[in-house]
Amino acid sequence: MLTAASLLVAAALQLQGLPAFANGHYVERLADGGSACGDASARWFELDVRTPPNSPSGVDGNAGSLMIALGAAPVDYQLTYALSFAEPDPAFDMRTMHMIDGSVTLDDGTYTLRTSFLTSANGDAELISATASDGGPPIHLVLTDHEPRTHGALANGVDLEPFEHCPADTD
Repeated sequence: MLTAASLLVAAALQLQGLPAFANGHYVERLADGGSACGDASARWFELDVRTPPNSPSGVDGNAGSLMIALGAAPVDYQLTYALSFAEPDPAFDMRTMHMIDGSVTLDDGTYTLRTSFLTSANGDAELISATASDGGPPIHLVLTDHEPRTHGALANGVDLEPFEHCPADTD
């Protein structure tokens, strides 16, 4: 349960962007933990959180983007919300929780996306949940799994490996 102090710290981090979650290109690691940066067939996401000076909350429809490619064509969501919790949490193996929401308009409608990420001290990010909605039933892209620890799994049950932040020259 979050205390009032935790909520205040979380709100302050929202105003500052996501300092514990670097912007850039992230690629899913290989099953053995090796790097897949530069592998065009790997699952990936790109994060760009921007806090406009005239809108310190960063929630004005131009707060950045989250582009995700989990085995299908990439979808570029415009950010509507981004929040980082202040401290790594023992409940998440000392990883830090981030919640990022966005929206996109496609040919068949407007979709909202709600995601949860965990970042570790080494800079890896784990996508532990992603749910899209067009106002109808939710579309679960990534589900949270808790065995042997909290991590994400695709809707078909395939576990996701952590995503590494790739250097700019391998994007």
